[in-house]
Amino acid sequence: MNRTSRFASQVGFTIAFSLGLGLCAGARAQATKPAPTLEKDAETQVLSPFTVTTNQDRGYAATQSLGATRVALPTLDISSSIVTLNEQVFLDRAAVSSMDLITMVSGIQRDSDGQPGVELYSMRGYAVGGINLRDGLPDPLNAADVPISGDASGFSRIEVIKGPAGVLYGSHSMGGVINRISKWPLFKKSTTVELQAQTTDQFIRASVDSTGPLNDDLAYRVTLSRRNGTRWWDRGGANDFYDQTVALMRLINKGQGKIWFRGHHFNYKLQRENQPQFLTGLLNPTNAAYVPVVKNGEFPISREANPPPADNISIGETFALELGTELSFSGMMNGDWTLRIVGRYSDREGDKSPSYATGRPVPVDANGAIVRYTNAAGAQVNGDNRFISAKDPRVADWRATLVLRDFIGFNESSSTTADLTGKFDTAMLKHTAIASMGYGTNESARSFFFWNASNPANTTAVANSFSMLRPVPETVNAQSIVASGATKQYNAFNGRVYSTGFNFAVMDNISFFNDRLIASVGARFDSTRAVRDQFSPALSLAAGKPVVNAAATTTTKNTAWTSRYGLVAKPTKWMSIFGQVSETFNPISGTNALTGAALPNQEGENNEVGIKVDLAGGRLSGTVSYFDMELSNVLVGFILPIEQGGGTVQLPVGVQKTKGWELDIAAQPLPGLFLIAGISSLDSVSATGTQFRGVPIEPNYSLMARYSLPEQSSLHGLFFGASWKRRGQSPGDATVSYYIASSDQYDAFFGYRFGQWTLQCNVENLLDSEYLWSAVSDTSALRLAPREFRLTARYTF
Repeated sequence: MNRTSRFASQVGFTIAFSLGLGLCAGARAQATKPAPTLEKDAETQVLSPFTVTTNQDRGYAATQSLGATRVALPTLDISSSIVTLNEQVFLDRAAVSSMDLITMVSGIQRDSDGQPGVELYSMRGYAVGGINLRDGLPDPLNAADVPISGDASGFSRIEVIKGPAGVLYGSHSMGGVINRISKWPLFKKSTTVELQAQTTDQFIRASVDSTGPLNDDLAYRVTLSRRNGTRWWDRGGANDFYDQTVALMRLINKGQGKIWFRGHHFNYKLQRENQPQFLTGLLNPTNAAYVPVVKNGEFPISREANPPPADNISIGETFALELGTELSFSGMMNGDWTLRIVGRYSDREGDKSPSYATGRPVPVDANGAIVRYTNAAGAQVNGDNRFISAKDPRVADWRATLVLRDFIGFNESSSTTADLTGKFDTAMLKHTAIASMGYGTNESARSFFFWNASNPANTTAVANSFSMLRPVPETVNAQSIVASGATKQYNAFNGRVYSTGFNFAVMDNISFFNDRLIASVGARFDSTRAVRDQFSPALSLAAGKPVVNAAATTTTKNTAWTSRYGLVAKPTKWMSIFGQVSETFNPISGTNALTGAALPNQEGENNEVGIKVDLAGGRLSGTVSYFDMELSNVLVGFILPIEQGGGTVQLPVGVQKTKGWELDIAAQPLPGLFLIAGISSLDSVSATGTQFRGVPIEPNYSLMARYSLPEQSSLHGLFFGASWKRRGQSPGDATVSYYIASSDQYDAFFGYRFGQWTLQCNVENLLDSEYLWSAVSDTSALRLAPREFRLTARYTF
């Protein structure tokens, strides 16, 4: 079946299934006793188990969560660790993407990629690519090949649910999931226009968020955003970053439910914010066992420099459609019930096109000869960036091979989910139960052609190499490399995978003794089928496009049960003590890139206990937890040799064991003063005791504060604040040949609100630090971006 026909069948199935279940539920609702009328207000149009409210938020604190149980419940009643970043945090951070926000949560830190909006980070020491959820349901965009997020203008809050939640969401990171809450249509007219400009990695951004009623039962919401960057360019013209979402919601059955449509279009064409560079002189040539700790690395070039050709960009386009219905009714077991059916479809194409990779840099002197050093055995050998310092007076230049890569990739996915939740009593017990069923498909492919670029003016002892200190000559670009006669090669990379999955889950939150004791019990069944095609390099080269090797197609089928048990004890109304045992299951359809053997599936378990508080009407809330986690068959990315086109492959390294503790607090100690803070400390090692790249071995800290002047002040409307993020020392590469030292980033903001206007300035990296912040290897290390100013003007009417 080709992609066009598959698209038509999937969309047809999704719409038909959603509407069919919705009509059945509607008939049931008409035949049963109606629930109390659901009121419309400015914050929430239809009060339901699937809607969180914001009117109880105080400052940075939020008292409800949707993603942790797939129904809206008070945070104190949930037996897992949750942190919510509400709309006030969005505004104060002047957030453009999710990555502007989530690193303020304990246990989360950004991974090494400088592209705007790229969602690469770790949670509790486990690598994550992409935001997992939207409105408590799996977000199909999460499966896209390049995890670049949409604009923050379409979301009202972000929930971070820590630890595995396989019963609720199936396959996902062991570290947890992140749930973005969409802005819903309101029956109160409001429009916000926002303009932003940023220095250093320059861009101009305009966004519009408009909502209001079309009639008594129909409301709309439209969010539009466009960014244009003067540094994100290629030689072909300007770059643009578009994000548009249109949502319609209609109340049905006299307010007993709703039906909605949401369409999303996202288009990007951009360059890295801060190009990864190479460290120099980090290893001791006379001591092979030396493992350095690098803080201010010896980089030979400016952090703003971009040594590869300037057309090293990422391009992509995404379409997503969502159709949903929700109906409330009474009757069964004398309870109140709500049925939600949502169908989602997304299609994403694009990758880096073209992209460049460079080999390991080699130092040369003024005559072009390779700079040599004496190794631990006393022999003179050729140097490279690891053993020769950028401060070495003999070095006149650094040379490296250059590879052009022409990526081919796409991702297409669909999902249909039906959730039935009920609140009912049995004897002395109160139940908040949910039953969920889902079906989804996903098809993705990634491969690339590549050419090893030759240097026609090579005068050095390093054959076919280019300077890493000076920009590649303008005469060398994708067109010239292809036309130069360089041998065209092919890398099958990840191949093509088409997968389907079905799941069924039930979970019940059972409360005793006036909600003083709440037990959570759940189980889930998953069944997946994946067909994996390997591309044939020879046939693909001959055809000029990926061609499947029919003899190498494999089919993998997996089934799994996962469970979750939790208990919450509330000795007082403002404190709860919780514990949970939760599992996750990740089916793996790939093969070992080195051996060709099938990769085993991953199974994980988390044991966790903690305490939550919610004091003074939400003015002080927080969670402290201790966890002990284990994930089998962990995959770690290792860099391919440049002769194979570069990039990374995922290889198994065995079990990852992680234990540690985390603390998150949101407080309003004084009128107008808001605080959020986080601390995390963890130990994460393999079964052999090896540490993992990017996982801190020292505590991480974060703190953000905001103060606004009181109404009686003559400067009422003025506000200001600051934030601090400390990243603990961590291994810098997969082989732990060096460590990244602990480092600090300080940010600040100030603004003035008058009438319907708000003017604001955010300063990132206030001290203009050049600390090494993250890395994949010593040839792909990232410093903090230079100090930058983000100016925002906002008007609401």
